[in-house]
Amino acid sequence: MRWGRLAVGWLMLGLMMSMPARAAERIIDLATGAEISTSQLLADLAQQDVLLLGEVHDNALHHQRRGELLQQLAQRRDAPLLVVAEHLQSGQRVQFQGDMLTDLARAGFSAQSWQWPLHQPLFAAIRQAGLPLLGGNLAPEQARAIARQGASALPAPLADILQQVPLPPAAAATLDQDLLDGHCGQLPPQYLPAMQLAQRARDAAMFTALRDGGSGMAVLVAGNNHVRRDYGLPVMFQTLLPARHMRVVGFVEDNPAVLAQRDALRRQYDYVWITPAQDRPDPCQ
Repeated sequence: MRWGRLAVGWLMLGLMMSMPARAAERIIDLATGAEISTSQLLADLAQQDVLLLGEVHDNALHHQRRGELLQQLAQRRDAPLLVVAEHLQSGQRVQFQGDMLTDLARAGFSAQSWQWPLHQPLFAAIRQAGLPLLGGNLAPEQARAIARQGASALPAPLADILQQVPLPPAAAATLDQDLLDGHCGQLPPQYLPAMQLAQRARDAAMFTALRDGGSGMAVLVAGNNHVRRDYGLPVMFQTLLPARHMRVVGFVEDNPAVLAQRDALRRQYDYVWITPAQDRPDPCQ
């Protein structure tokens, strides 16, 4: 019976992938290929120790939906719920006292870099729910130093994590290709090792913030590439904290070419929350 449900689920997903892009949002359980409701998603997420929520950075709907998820999770759980954000610097805790942007800026948020107010719905929901909000990312000058100087610029705790959790060759190659694609194919190959190191150092910093955040559920809000199971933070949890129960939700846009790669998606996320594709100029033009 279980395999029958799996086959039906994947058939449904295949049919949806072959249909023209539609405006409706949908959530896919990648273990079965079935479309599920928000309530079904929440029922599973509420049982986890660690939750990683991805994003396409310039998609405001992704930030709104994650804010709504966090509010509903806070209502479902009696245990504490802590949020770590890629958008804030490691070691910083947001104290919501007045103007939200001012409060975020004190914790290292850059309105220009993150195209404020795109993330406003996310942080407004966190503030409204009264959830603790911590920074997880490297300071920009740290990331630049690592990209320029390599491993010698790594803080010792992060270097120790990366030494314990090397990427398998296939995962490292995938990350390299994504870095190249992210730079429109214009990144000289000799810069790839340092760029990969800087990316993984950011992951290690966010892993540390989640690990040390305290009891209860720890939630990360970050770009999709940081939460991927094949080369992102989950690799560190699987090696160093394998007993932590984790779910990864990728927030992706309705792109038939990407969504048709079902095996690749299953290696990256547990669920995908699909939203309408957003019109934007080609950054590589």
